[in-house]
Amino acid sequence: MLATGISAAQLGVNFPEEGGAFSWARAFDHDTTGFIAGCGYLGKALVSMSVVGLALTTYLAQAIPGLPQHFVAAVCVLVITGLNVFGIDLTSKIVVGLLAVTVALLAVYSGAALHAVDRAHLGPLLGDHGLPGVLAGAAIFFWSWDGFMRTAIMASEMKDPRRSIPLSIVGGVALAALVFVPVAAVTLGVLGADDLGREDAPLLAAAKHVADWTFWPVLAAAGVAGLGDMVGILLAASRVALAMGKAHEVPRWLAAVHPRFRTPHHAVAALGVASAALVLVFDLRALIETASAFMLVWYLVTHFAALQLPKAKRIASPIFSWYGIAACVALFVSLPVPAVLGAAGALAALIAARWLVRSRAQPAAAS
Repeated sequence: MLATGISAAQLGVNFPEEGGAFSWARAFDHDTTGFIAGCGYLGKALVSMSVVGLALTTYLAQAIPGLPQHFVAAVCVLVITGLNVFGIDLTSKIVVGLLAVTVALLAVYSGAALHAVDRAHLGPLLGDHGLPGVLAGAAIFFWSWDGFMRTAIMASEMKDPRRSIPLSIVGGVALAALVFVPVAAVTLGVLGADDLGREDAPLLAAAKHVADWTFWPVLAAAGVAGLGDMVGILLAASRVALAMGKAHEVPRWLAAVHPRFRTPHHAVAALGVASAALVLVFDLRALIETASAFMLVWYLVTHFAALQLPKAKRIASPIFSWYGIAACVALFVSLPVPAVLGAAGALAALIAARWLVRSRAQPAAAS
């Protein structure tokens, strides 16, 4: 993550515009590579919104038996969509506020659960399957780790991007490590690897082993964290769609900007409604690995673009980008083959559709 953050920070500082890896690749005349990255990110966003929404309602269902999970998840997505229309100032304040509440609630849970930790559950360090097992687990959950670089994706809306982007990326990685590594360690220590892997709501399961009252802070943390994550996912994905619309890689309609709020309201609405429809009808949790493959494509293009920077514009050694590429390849290899093939097939189909549209447009333009 840190290597990707460094690559993204360098690019965001030099190209303070929306679109992330899509725009960065195009800046070096790699339009098709940028298109692949943009499609991968939007695909990952659609799956992520569905998965996070269902994760949220899975936790809520522990307190509200019979809860219509898909319907409630769709409603949550639509509410988040409405919030995203009102501009980055409001949504960023909401994200920061929700994050602060999440951290406080997780601190309460972790502190209460310390006495229930069984140290035997924390070893061996690499688990029963060693490094390949660790890589496989990391690859599967990789789809959820892009929040730290969202400021670079929205660079055009950042104040003083040369200062704020590197600070927010490094700070985001550090904060994630300080908060979530201890929470994961405590949960693993309470449940053990086998029980943790069987649970749909592992923190709630661990809380039940600790004390009855810890159920409620964990439930609240899950709800707040889920809402905050959906706000951030849609915030960043809509800016990628905006950039792709401006470049005529997707319908130009998606590039519309609200005259008052200065938000890509068409892109926000399209992604939000599509996500709500998907979560209402399907359970996309089976596509988590495919979403991770999409995310790895985005990261690979980010590192590739960072390597194109001339020496005078770099703020870090290219070693970080090369290390990031090697790590992405290792995670790709660790993903289930069907997930990789599914992502590759979807991107290949989109590339073919792009070529077909362009080939038909050229004769029309010539005439």
